[in-house]
Amino acid sequence: MRSAPPPRPIGYSVPSLGYRILAGGLRLLPLIIVLVGLPVAALTFLTTHGLHVPISILTVTVAGLAIAVLSTARYVLKPTWMYGPLSMAVSAVTIAYLLTFFFAATLDFGIPQHGISVGIGVEGVIGLLLAVPALAFAAGLVTTIEDLRSPRERLPFDYPP
Repeated sequence: MRSAPPPRPIGYSVPSLGYRILAGGLRLLPLIIVLVGLPVAALTFLTTHGLHVPISILTVTVAGLAIAVLSTARYVLKPTWMYGPLSMAVSAVTIAYLLTFFFAATLDFGIPQHGISVGIGVEGVIGLLLAVPALAFAAGLVTTIEDLRSPRERLPFDYPP
């Protein structure tokens, strides 16, 4: 006859700050590549081939860096009360970034020396994408309120023993 499994210990096991910084730094590099490097390379490719893109490389770089750095800071500070406000900050920057695409929703590509122009309307897709950071902003707000009401309540769920 098998005995019952031992009871699960109550509490949580938060990784050390050094480990969280190391893991956050390892996350930061791919985030910068995906959020800054690839879009800047694509925009540079399009502009060198004479195609006009309504979003500037500076906008893509600043927004991508802001999202990557804030996301990494959110990861490192997850066990603290700063997790909720940083989640809201990441969501707010993402919403602002997507709104720049929404307001430039029709991308017109003119093929040089051929007189051909192609317009692509993306406002519907961007509108749907805006729902994700909006919900994440609301979740960050709820997390902030809960952390202020009951500090450390979420830690056993985020960092089980």
